[in-house]
Formats: sequence, C-alpha cells, structure tokens
Amino acid sequence: MHRQLTNLRFWILVFAVGWLLMVFVFIAFWPEPGGESPDELAVEVTNALRAHDFHKLEPLLAVGGEDVAKSTVERFQAAQVERGVYRDGAVVVEYTHDGTRAEFRLPVEVRDGRFVVNPLVTPKG
Repeated sequence: MHRQLTNLRFWILVFAVGWLLMVFVFIAFWPEPGGESPDELAVEVTNALRAHDFHKLEPLLAVGGEDVAKSTVERFQAAQVERGVYRDGAVVVEYTHDGTRAEFRLPVEVRDGRFVVNPLVTPKG
C-alpha cells in the first residue's frame, strides 16, 4: 500500500479519473437554458439586463448566442431597467433612458419544454 501511495503513475491515474468524474457531474447538473415559466423567464431577463450581464442573458435566448446577447445588453447600458413582465406572448421590459420611459418587447418561444426569448425579428412561415 505504501508503494502505491508513492507511485507517480497512481496519482496521475487518480487525478485523471477524478477530473473526468467532476466533468460528468458538472454536465449532469448544468442548468437547462430558459425558464420554467414565462414569468420566471421575465424575471431572469430583467435581472440580466439590470446587471448588464450578457452571460446571464445568453442562455435565455432562442437564437443568436453571445453576439445577440452582447448587443441586447449594450442597448441597456445607459438605461435604467425598471421591471419586466410577461404580457401578450412577450417579455416586456420597462426602462427609462434620458428621462423617457419606454418598453422593449421580447417575443417568447418554447424550446424543449423551456421558455426562451427571441430578440430577433424573424418572419413567420
């Protein structure tokens, strides 16, 4: 037993197996993209825009990925996000920019049983 504990190959093997196990556990518990309900989605989108964090917004998008998340968050850099609600099939983000109140609508879609927003205007077909 003492010989095994001082063997470098043994520790390399233990490290490799431990690393693979950790990767599998992280993948298994990786959060699903989107929200469980439209209201939860509205809260998550609002929080991401308030924090100006495109990393939080990206998994909530139906299309576009990182580039669309960055440009959407940049739109709100100088704005104060007041609230976001689910209304009429869209997440409606209410914000103030230069003293003017406005709304930004993000249509909601269902993907794999989860609710996500689509910030891009796409033709229906």
